[in-house]
Amino acid sequence: MKRILLPLSLMALMGCTATAPSEVSRNSSELVSSTTMRSFPNEVAIRSVQKSNVDIAQEFLDLSFALESGQKLSTLTKFSGPISIGINGTAPKHVVRDLELLITRLKSEAGLDVRRVSGSDANIHIETIPKRQLQSVIPTAACFVVPNVSSWSDYRRNRFKNKLDWTRLSERKNLTVFMPNDVAPQEARDCLHEEIAQALGPVNDLYRLPDSVFNDDNFHITLTPYDMLILRTYYSPELRNGMSRHEVAAILPDLLARLNPIGQSLPAARLQKTSKAWVRAIEVALGPKASSDKRRNAAFDAVKIAQDNGYRDHRLGFAHYARAQVSLGPDPKTAASDFARAYSIFRTLFGTSDIHTAQVSVQMASLALSAGHYDAALKFINESLPVAQKSQNGSLLFSLLAMKAEVYEGLGRFGDAKTLRREAISWGHYGLATRSDITKRLDLVASLRPRVSTKGF
Repeated sequence: MKRILLPLSLMALMGCTATAPSEVSRNSSELVSSTTMRSFPNEVAIRSVQKSNVDIAQEFLDLSFALESGQKLSTLTKFSGPISIGINGTAPKHVVRDLELLITRLKSEAGLDVRRVSGSDANIHIETIPKRQLQSVIPTAACFVVPNVSSWSDYRRNRFKNKLDWTRLSERKNLTVFMPNDVAPQEARDCLHEEIAQALGPVNDLYRLPDSVFNDDNFHITLTPYDMLILRTYYSPELRNGMSRHEVAAILPDLLARLNPIGQSLPAARLQKTSKAWVRAIEVALGPKASSDKRRNAAFDAVKIAQDNGYRDHRLGFAHYARAQVSLGPDPKTAASDFARAYSIFRTLFGTSDIHTAQVSVQMASLALSAGHYDAALKFINESLPVAQKSQNGSLLFSLLAMKAEVYEGLGRFGDAKTLRREAISWGHYGLATRSDITKRLDLVASLRPRVSTKGF
């Protein structure tokens, strides 16, 4: 299940910036209406994963033999034979396109025998419904997958019956992914990737994974090389329906040596498992239900728990990032400090060519832009643009390009600024839900740039 979290690409200092001039809003609306959407093609992915097979084996077991709720699964379950995926009824054109691209990737990167068929004949059904209808059932879900049903009406009829219980499955034959039909194309695509991956393979998420969509932090939003390796492992002939955790564990070392030979010689990180207290704190801090005060208190708890537990990995950076997000309005100084701390942690761990660092760079760039520090803003923006493109994150591309356009406005490069703003909008049509959302975000970015001389910076 893909969870709803606070957006990861909001501009910093939202409550501290001036309102954009009215002519900016008018110009933005006109430009948004006249610009068409861009979308991402499939790219050739690297099949090897630069990670110790010792770590991958442990993660595979933890992903495959538990649910997100913490319930244990006694046996491995998967599809036997060819796998078919179909759409129930009609769906937005971008959903159809992104499904075709995903199926192509699953074939080439995970080696799966998978194809698209009509919805009624599919093993995995995809049904798109209004977001409000979906969240009337699971308020915290952006989308979810259910076993042993073939439609929304089928799910509603059997919602509380044992047939929908993952712990009772002996084999996967018929599942349905439920996702909204009234969200941004990117959000719909993200649902396709995560939910189809869970329909095929592991149904758990682990916050200790820095390189996977099987992680509720939502940094990675499309299937990564790591995820494809997990699915390739899952559907290897050595692993069969009904195997226990112990039986799978005995097979994994030789299996991973064959599938990921580079991982044999890499040292194991052996990251400790994430505490339930930290997970609860993060989910309250970034979830949609708690009050602002409760979210902020939970974010402070998450940072403290990470420090007390000795997390020296991306989870500490994410805790600081979460606290920065919920501190934007009430305490901008804390937000700025936490963004800087998160950026430092992610840059040290992953370098600047990583989505974790890029997601914080956009916040650092907004801070620099709001102070009129154009060179610093450009540094953060330019180092993050290739990462956003590679990660296929249209929303992040929009934010970075829109800010770069504002920097160029401040430097007097008006023609370049106009070109960049149009490019930003084209990605905004993919990454954001509506034209109104794009216009509002453009106005927000415009309000970051000081309307006074910044000569000397």
